[in-house]
Amino acid sequence: MRKILWLILIAAAVYSGYWFVGARGTERAIAGWISQRQSDGWQADYTSVQTGGFPLRFDTLISDLSLADPKSGVAYETPRLEIKSASYAPTALSAVFASGSTFATPYQRVDITHDRADADLFVDAGPNLTLDVTAFTLDNAAITSTLGWGMTLAHGAFSTIRSAQNPLSHTIGLSAHDLVPSEGLMSTLNTDGLLSDRFETLEIALTATFDAPWDIHALEERRPQPTRIDIDKIAAKWGKLDLQIAGAVDIDARGVASGKIALKARNWRDMIDMATAAGLIPADMQSLAIRAGQVLAGLKGNADTIDAELTLSEGMIVLGFIPIGPAPNFSIR
Repeated sequence: MRKILWLILIAAAVYSGYWFVGARGTERAIAGWISQRQSDGWQADYTSVQTGGFPLRFDTLISDLSLADPKSGVAYETPRLEIKSASYAPTALSAVFASGSTFATPYQRVDITHDRADADLFVDAGPNLTLDVTAFTLDNAAITSTLGWGMTLAHGAFSTIRSAQNPLSHTIGLSAHDLVPSEGLMSTLNTDGLLSDRFETLEIALTATFDAPWDIHALEERRPQPTRIDIDKIAAKWGKLDLQIAGAVDIDARGVASGKIALKARNWRDMIDMATAAGLIPADMQSLAIRAGQVLAGLKGNADTIDAELTLSEGMIVLGFIPIGPAPNFSIR
């Protein structure tokens, strides 16, 4: 019995040593990563890094974190970020994001408040921490931009799963419920009163292939760039507007897409008006887009519904046989 007790005590001492070494190692790794970013010219600051959770968890709290990448112009600030993992499964991570965070680009700053924002991350073992699975949840969020737009969201979910056949491909899903644009944004978009005060449906399901893995180097250096996007479904229903998209595009090194997209749009004229008001369609292209829509809707015998194919080529969107405007650039900063 005494031998068993000694074995238990020795095992407890060894495990305790493992936990404390792991906890201090986690803190040193985070501090070292931030210090390296400072050496690379980033703005990278924090107040403290502390790890608790003994004996079964590594729960690390980073306080007053501020990161800004001078190459991309992207910056992130948060009063606290918690990173958690089980001590026996350190590659299964959970992150809890504090309300009151700020995300900025060279074009705008976005302030985010919420009741809940957390993510589950599964990464490969090893120094690169290659992303395998992501699941992000956002509840009761309010988003405000310095460009004057904003929205609230009751619930949102975002997920990615890396393909077993192609490690550079990820299946991506997004859904949003009770997405309510701000009054200012609504007054711009809803000039004809066709829209309800919130999105009834917003769902995205697609597979994106990139030119490099999503790992720790994607934060430190160049972001992986998409080379192909296969769209299973994009569905949005907002008041009397109903939009469905599917298809596939290849993307070159400039971020320019080429391919074909199947589009079904009910009350398409109002979508064109909205897109023009939002700046997505140049004002001088609006009448041409409407004429193209009239031709294509007439082909199916329903003047209010377009069921046609978009072609993306050389930076332009062609609806049927008529160019309607520039295509989005898919480069990731």
